[in-house]
Amino acid sequence: MKTLRLSVGAKVLIACALAGGMALSAAPQGVADLYRKSYRAEAQNRPIEALEAMKTILSRDKDSYFVNVRTGWVAYLAGRFAESEQAYRRAAKAQPKAIEAKLGLTLPLMAGKKWTELEAASRAVLALDPKNNAARARLGLALYSRGNYPDAATTYRGLMADYPGELDHQTGLGWALAKMGRMKEARGVFEAVLAVSPDNPNARASLKKK
Repeated sequence: MKTLRLSVGAKVLIACALAGGMALSAAPQGVADLYRKSYRAEAQNRPIEALEAMKTILSRDKDSYFVNVRTGWVAYLAGRFAESEQAYRRAAKAQPKAIEAKLGLTLPLMAGKKWTELEAASRAVLALDPKNNAARARLGLALYSRGNYPDAATTYRGLMADYPGELDHQTGLGWALAKMGRMKEARGVFEAVLAVSPDNPNARASLKKK
């Protein structure tokens, strides 16, 4: 069996690493503990604690894609929508071609009813992933909420073609048609939904208004 012989330089490096081992491991271990705290708090439905742990990590590594995208997520869970939006935007800037951060950004925008920004964010996702179901649905919501009912209806029709069993897309189309005054078509859509989901709240609420 051959014995591995190290150069003097290698021996010096190893000796330095061993001598400074405690100092070198302190920072990573601290970050690891913060991650553990954040994941544990999220699992126990304590999103504010999860966010506070991530914000401590963020203060040390503000340009990290992962730190920002996770901060965006737990801030959204905590109802801190402005913080969530800022974190997702930083993540998107760090990784411009990443779909994940751009799609994540739609969550706080949707929760905050920032419809113009939601439309832009949804379109940014679709520029990279034209068939993204979540982005298309959120685009439909943004268009509808901004009063652009024809484009909302077109978006929901496209979604229905790809996801015929998703009832939210069907009720979205029904509402858009109703807002355009196309009541007969809207009623047909809602009745089709109620045929397979008799207690569907969106369809029932819509029919009550007719």
